[in-house]
Formats: sequence, C-alpha cells, structure tokens
Amino acid sequence: MAEPPSKDPAAAWRDLVAQWEKNLNELANRTMGSDEFSKAINQAMGLSAGMQSSLSEAMGRYLASLNLPSRAEMAGIGERLHAIEERLDRVLTLLQSPADAAKPGGAAATSKPPRTKRPPDRGEKP
Repeated sequence: MAEPPSKDPAAAWRDLVAQWEKNLNELANRTMGSDEFSKAINQAMGLSAGMQSSLSEAMGRYLASLNLPSRAEMAGIGERLHAIEERLDRVLTLLQSPADAAKPGGAAATSKPPRTKRPPDRGEKP
C-alpha cells in the first residue's frame, strides 16, 4: 500500500525543491556533456578574450590621447615613490644617529644654550 500524502507544507516544499534540483542537475549534466556545449563555451571564451584585449588597447590609446598615465605607469610611479620614501627614512635615521649618540642617555630632545648671564649682585645696579 502507498503511503498517504503528508499534510505538512514544509515537507511538501522540501520534496518539491529536492525533485526540482534533481531534474535541473540531470539537465545540466546532459547539456554540459555534449560536444555542442563544449564548442559553444570555447567560442564564447575566445570571443571574450578578444574583446577584452581590444578594449584594453582602445582604453590605452584613449588615456594616451588624454595624456593620462596607464595602470603600469602608475604602478611604476608608486614603486619609485616607495623607494624614495625608504631612502629618505634611511637618511633621516643617519642624520639623527650622531645627534642622539652625543646627548646624555641618547635622548633626541632639543638642547638649550648654556646660561652665561648671571644675575646681578645685590650691591650692584644693573
């Protein structure tokens, strides 16, 4: 004897979704396993790569006509700027090192000039 149908709507929904997924998977497997599908995907990938290359070249020409740098040029500028900043940091470190070594405790505080003026004696007038 067959089981009576369940009156639970959630169970009916789960069964419906499971059956739909099973049918969709079977259809996708049949479609993707065919030679026509492989050829169509290969053609689409080739077309997409060609369009991307053409668009990249056109964008490069457009940016050049506007006298704007390309992505590669901006990356090069960024690398050079980073190298310059590193060199400046090294120069600052070298400039600060002798000054730090000369101070007591190696502190980098600014030094005050020596006090050479003395206050007047009580008997003298300024």
